[in-house]
Amino acid sequence: MSSYEERPVILVHLLAGCPASHWQEVLYGIEEEGIPYLTAEHSSAGLEEAAYEAAQLSPLLVGIACQRDALVVHYKNLRPESPLYRFSDSHAAPDVLRALGSNAARLVKGLPFKPM
Repeated sequence: MSSYEERPVILVHLLAGCPASHWQEVLYGIEEEGIPYLTAEHSSAGLEEAAYEAAQLSPLLVGIACQRDALVVHYKNLRPESPLYRFSDSHAAPDVLRALGSNAARLVKGLPFKPM
């Protein structure tokens, strides 16, 4: 049994050698909402596919996948080709990236999303 199956976390799949630090502000947003996350390298070619798989595997039903130039937030009950967010600017303002992570966590908590 892997660690994301043992405890409730948002699973974050890192594709194509994307370091977690590249999207650090998104991870900070998740932390600020008090929701744990776990990063794991993933070999999928498709970003939406990897995010959807992460949502399917996450006990919290929310998954994220990122590569160097894009990030996708997915929810287990959405269609695989229809993620909640697709964001493609890792150099956006830190508050925008943090709100993106916060909104992923707020989906878990059932709270209204922050404006981005």
